[in-house]
Amino acid sequence: MGFSTIIDVLGSLIIGGLLLLILMRLNGTVTEHYYVTGSDRNLQRALAETAILIEKDFRKMGYCADPYKITETMDIVIVADSDFISYYTDVDKDENLDVMTYFVSDTNALAATKNPRDRILYRQINSDTPLMISTNITRFLLEYYDVFGNKLTSPVASPGNITHMKISMRVEDPEAYNEQYSNAYWQQVRLTSKNLRKR
Repeated sequence: MGFSTIIDVLGSLIIGGLLLLILMRLNGTVTEHYYVTGSDRNLQRALAETAILIEKDFRKMGYCADPYKITETMDIVIVADSDFISYYTDVDKDENLDVMTYFVSDTNALAATKNPRDRILYRQINSDTPLMISTNITRFLLEYYDVFGNKLTSPVASPGNITHMKISMRVEDPEAYNEQYSNAYWQQVRLTSKNLRKR
């Protein structure tokens, strides 16, 4: 009778231990799912907000409330590189031309984060202090095309030849969960501003 009780106790301990391990594993899975899902949702929201701002700004490329400020001889795009663009626009519709610039930092700007690839995306108007519009960009790629659909080599030597562009962005979490970074990707395959070329 005493031996049978010991066997019952040992059996209960083994079953209890297995149940505890299962519960711990389940808790870890739920925690990982919660973290990854929340992180994905935040990344998607941040990426969507950044994309909306970029599309809005780029579609106003070459716009001025006073159309005579844009001459036939001037290039709307001033500088066009794979991760840098500067162009004329009228930001506040005051009939004065502004220079809008988008560019990314190098990876050293966010050296405090664990992600080795994240950079800052900046938006600058004229010579004002650049504003950070995203702090988790790992890819910001601009591709430029001429009227025939030919891709122009960056940096573009003759920005006046640009008729449309392709924009790609990827964002990643600054911190990893289990050494995996959540990410989100956005691409605008063909973005054209109706004011990009003076007609």
